[in-house]
Amino acid sequence: ELKVSPLKVLSNYEVKVKERLVLNHFTFSDLAKETFDTSHFKYKNENILLIFYMYEKDKPYEHIEITLADLWQCLKEDEYQIRQDWELILGKVKDGKAHEISEGDTIYLGACTKGATAESSLQNQPFSEIKAKGRAFCFKLGYINHIYQVLIQKKNHRELLETRLLSKNETLETKIHELFSPYIKKNAIEICKLRGKKYNPKDNSRYANLARNIVGLKKNDSNIYEFNAGDIQFKTIRVESNGKTIESMSFKQIDYCGIFDEEWEDSYFYNAITSKFIIVIFKRDTDEEEYYLDRVIFWTIPTNDYKYFEEVWNDTRNKIRKGDYDNFIKISENPVSHIRPHGRNAKDLMYTPQGTFKKKMCFWINKQYLQEKLINPIYLNKSEK
Repeated sequence: ELKVSPLKVLSNYEVKVKERLVLNHFTFSDLAKETFDTSHFKYKNENILLIFYMYEKDKPYEHIEITLADLWQCLKEDEYQIRQDWELILGKVKDGKAHEISEGDTIYLGACTKGATAESSLQNQPFSEIKAKGRAFCFKLGYINHIYQVLIQKKNHRELLETRLLSKNETLETKIHELFSPYIKKNAIEICKLRGKKYNPKDNSRYANLARNIVGLKKNDSNIYEFNAGDIQFKTIRVESNGKTIESMSFKQIDYCGIFDEEWEDSYFYNAITSKFIIVIFKRDTDEEEYYLDRVIFWTIPTNDYKYFEEVWNDTRNKIRKGDYDNFIKISENPVSHIRPHGRNAKDLMYTPQGTFKKKMCFWINKQYLQEKLINPIYLNKSEK
């Protein structure tokens, strides 16, 4: 199979894949008759010749720069996870839930729609009378970007310095729980002692750093293969004695130049909210004691809430296009997300499409939303979990 994939240059000159890679469309009735080993997906995509090119808007095709062409054998590299992803999608179809398929369900292999045509692509599904949006298999943005990084390093006779967390036939969820289980119900001081780490009560990021240390993530570098390839969102939350969280959840800084020409379903923020979240929860039972490691959960944002995140993203992009960097959506203006600074200080600036430098901002998930969708089902409304 021959596939082409566009690249873009970020404001920090880093080269990234611009969008997820759409593979093959499928009908729910045909998919329901397949097994992974007899699937059209496997037949079409087991060996792919990937052509990466530099995307430049309105540039004539004959002047487009091809930067890399190489073969990717996804089943040789990542068969176990891709098989799991494919079978999860099939399972939803067989359960009559094709209309509930979400890109957040899976890690490497997704089942995507294309926004503007999604409603017009409604089709029948074999085990339900509810029509579902037509879908295509795709390599999710995190995975195709990771493929590019692997292949470009190969071209330059280098290897990515990554550690594979999983052995063959081992799931990420099982491995994560295995890594954290020795520390459950132990407080941060005790965990630091067991890990041979210095405990610093003045370090506001000590809980996040401790969680990263347990899983083997370096402080400023995602060095684990599965986290990179799956674009896993690894987050830490603190829960107070009253069962409340007082923190919103931050994401990467907004690339003002990068978001300028993005489309929603190919944007960084869409990819982030449709990824798997690993949430490490630290809790305390009284206001005086140190937080202890209570649990680790896998979480996905409900599909029905994507539209609220899209509203914030659209508003942010439109304001950046207009050069308005002072009126981004506040936490009181949207039920799920808002924009606020995340730089080191007021002098931590980012280049804009208007040729100026503005304070770095990032998307945040509102603490109220996290309370309702994530914390309450665990601690307050266990019947809803």
